[in-house]
Amino acid sequence: MLIIETVINRYLALDPELLDKLAQFKGKVIKLEMTGINKSLYMLPSDRGMQVLTEYEGSADTVLRGTPVSLFKMGLVSNVANLLLKGEIEISGDTRLGHQFKNVFSQMDIDWSEPLADIVGDGLAYQMQQSANKFGRWGKTTARSVSTSISEYLQEESRDVVTDTELNIFNEAVDQLRDDVDRLQARINTFIK
Repeated sequence: MLIIETVINRYLALDPELLDKLAQFKGKVIKLEMTGINKSLYMLPSDRGMQVLTEYEGSADTVLRGTPVSLFKMGLVSNVANLLLKGEIEISGDTRLGHQFKNVFSQMDIDWSEPLADIVGDGLAYQMQQSANKFGRWGKTTARSVSTSISEYLQEESRDVVTDTELNIFNEAVDQLRDDVDRLQARINTFIK
């Protein structure tokens, strides 16, 4: 487990402000349950980095459950609601802590220029960082576009997922039915008395 922990902490060290943000989670335990491969990781954040364990005696404050791909996707997207609604990710325990923990990572701002400059020199590092930024923006735009296309396909073409409008109509019908049942129950109660 030392390898994963080392990699995570080296990555976290690239954003100097992140360790200060992680300090607020000191003493908390976040469990990542990876479905499909039946593995769990326990993340214990602190102001010095992240301790990663495969076993933990106590109970976790928050459990994030999903496939490894879904958990990875969760770190990339800014709005986790879609993943939660689609059932790709489940959060149990202290859900607020889970959302706050995820938000810290989505706000990471890594300045790659210094580590790159040490390896390839200032000029080439600057060019590489500019290219990486453009590629990153393109990747996010592409991922958003693909996600929207898949969502539209599932809602409009395959009909595997209902649209927001259909869901609202269904919810209103359920509310109406509940009100009708309550009124009927009230009428039955008046006749019985």
